[in-house]
Amino acid sequence: MTKDVLIQYADLQEEIKDIRRRMEKTESRLTRIRQEGTVIDSVTGTRADGTIGHIRIEGFPYAAHDKQSTHLRLYAAQLAEREERLLEQTNAVEAYINSITDSRMRRIIQYRILDRLSWYEVADKIGGKATSDSCRMYFERFLEKC
Repeated sequence: MTKDVLIQYADLQEEIKDIRRRMEKTESRLTRIRQEGTVIDSVTGTRADGTIGHIRIEGFPYAAHDKQSTHLRLYAAQLAEREERLLEQTNAVEAYINSITDSRMRRIIQYRILDRLSWYEVADKIGGKATSDSCRMYFERFLEKC
């Protein structure tokens, strides 16, 4: 496991949140399409009594509804597939972190990578004589060994 993969963990989490937001938005658009039902338009033409004037037309746009719902379902499926891949990657990173035998290093990685704390906050959580620089150097030396 490289430093890049560990640092990407935060981006993976944000991307998962973004995908879930997009999926909710897609579902709400599908629901809105179903609930809105009919559309109304006004055209000029000959009325039933033979006079020319504005005519109000109302109906359900089946073709447009089917096209949009098919497109949105396909988009939702693509998002779900992408979310699944990202979740697998985050699980791999978390499994790697849990497999680290050095407790101090595991805590540093959890605070810095998983919790997204600054080096000062990591040092504060570690306690003892730990400083931000000592935690950072400990982390970098560990990654050089890998």
